Amino acid sequence: MSAKKSWNEHVGKVLHSVEEFDVIDCESCGFKHIIPIPDEEELCEIYKHDYHVKDKPLMLAHQLEDQKWLDSVNDARLDTFEKLLGKTGRFLDIGSGNGFLLKQAQGRGWKVKGVEPSDKAAEYSCSQGLDVVCAVFDKDCAASLDKYDVVHLGEVLEHLPSPRTMLALCGEVLNPGGLIAISVPNEYTPVQRILNEDMDVRPWWVSIPHHLNYFDKNSLEGLLKTCGFNPIHAETSFPMELFLLMGKNYLDNPELGRDCHAMRKELELNLIRTGNRKFLDRLNKCFAEAGMGRTIFVIAQK
Repeated sequence: MSAKKSWNEHVGKVLHSVEEFDVIDCESCGFKHIIPIPDEEELCEIYKHDYHVKDKPLMLAHQLEDQKWLDSVNDARLDTFEKLLGKTGRFLDIGSGNGFLLKQAQGRGWKVKGVEPSDKAAEYSCSQGLDVVCAVFDKDCAASLDKYDVVHLGEVLEHLPSPRTMLALCGEVLNPGGLIAISVPNEYTPVQRILNEDMDVRPWWVSIPHHLNYFDKNSLEGLLKTCGFNPIHAETSFPMELFLLMGKNYLDNPELGRDCHAMRKELELNLIRTGNRKFLDRLNKCFAEAGMGRTIFVIAQK
C-alpha cells in the first residue's frame, strides 16, 4: 500500500491494514503506529488480565527455561548502566513483568522498584521478594514514587497510545544525569521487507491490538531526543528473521520457534562462556547499524 491516511492529528503512508486498523508511517510522530489508536481504558483491561493469562500463558515457563540466557542478557545491561553511571543506585523497572531483571539488579546492590500492570506477573514478582506494585505507570503513580538513577522500560513503548506521555513521566522520576533505558521490537527492518515483499511471507510483526507502535533505531532515538533525552548507547539483539531466510519457517510452528531460539541462545552463551563477551557486544552493535536485530536497546541520559 502507498496511499496516505489521516486520523486526528496523525497522517502518513499506510504500510499494512488489519481489520479496522492501519499501520501508518506517521509524519507528525516520527515513528510508525496504528490508527485509530485505542483508548486507555480498553488497553488497561487487555494488559491487566488478558496479556499474561490468555495471550502469554507460557511466558513464565519460557523465562524459567531461558533463565541462564536471560541472566546473561540482564548482566550485560546492568554492566552498561554501572559503567555509564560509575555506581549502582536506585532502579525503576516500568512493566517489570515477572521481575527477572529486578532480581538481578537487587542482587548486585541496586535499590529496586517495579511497576507492573499484570496482576499475575506482579504477584509472582512479589513472591520472589521484590518491591513491585500492580499498577499502570500514570501521573498518579509517578507522583507516588521516589527519584531514580535508572528508569528501564523493557518492551513497553510499543503497547502505549502515547509514548511521549510515558517518556515525560519517566523524566519526572529520573534524577538529573540519570539514564532511561528502552527496549522495543525492531520492526519494518530490511530483512522483514525482503521476506514480506520479495518472498511473500506474511507481515507477522504487525501485532494488533497489542502492538500500537513500530520502531527502528532511528525513530526511537529521534523520539527520545524530542522528549529531552540524549541517546548515548544503542544495540540490537540477534536477528531471528535470518532463520526465516534460511528456510526455518517458525511463524506458525512454536516448537520450531523454540528450536531456533535455542540455537540463538547457544551462540550467545558459547561466546560468553569462552570469554568473548566483548565480541558479542560488538556484533550486536553491528546489527544495530545495519538495521537488523529482533529488538532495539537504547540508553539515553537526562
